[in-house]
Amino acid sequence: MLDLAVLGLLKEGDLHGYELNKRLKSLVGGYANSYGALYPALARLERRGWVSSAAVALEVVTDEHGSEENARRSRKRSTRSKSGRTRKVYQITEAGEDHLLELLQEDANNERRFRLQLAFCRFLPPDRRLALFELRRAHLVSLQAMARRDPVHTNDPYVRSLFQRDQERRDHDLVWLDRLIADERNNRPSPEPTDP
Repeated sequence: MLDLAVLGLLKEGDLHGYELNKRLKSLVGGYANSYGALYPALARLERRGWVSSAAVALEVVTDEHGSEENARRSRKRSTRSKSGRTRKVYQITEAGEDHLLELLQEDANNERRFRLQLAFCRFLPPDRRLALFELRRAHLVSLQAMARRDPVHTNDPYVRSLFQRDQERRDHDLVWLDRLIADERNNRPSPEPTDP
């Protein structure tokens, strides 16, 4: 799932590692990640040709006395210059965009993956977006049918309440998905008329 998150964010624009990690944490309810996982993933994505990187010179902002610290606090009379330091900036490649489309169309059985797919589904063509929503809906309907067919038998009221919560959540998600599907169908361009 980290590949999906990273490629989706890079599809939105080029990012350096620190900014990418920050964006991952703010993504869809806080995508848990660490630098220990991010940088090996970036190296792997780069080896596979899905991501490329370039060293970009950092700019330093200084005040009239050359102080970087004071310039950060007060933006008055500041100067920008190249620092001699570089930062690695990552960008998605054409092959990476193709792989992102594949990841966005995988099965929608995993809640966490589906949340990421939904966060970037605007990159899918409308028919594939609709197919993703319908896949997720079919999965939830299947779960609801299993829950009704094989109800939980327990005397523990707390365990029963957990299963009831899951059932209510799936019911709510089905209503929400039905709305998404209807909106997607209504926003589709009508087919061009063909001459006989």
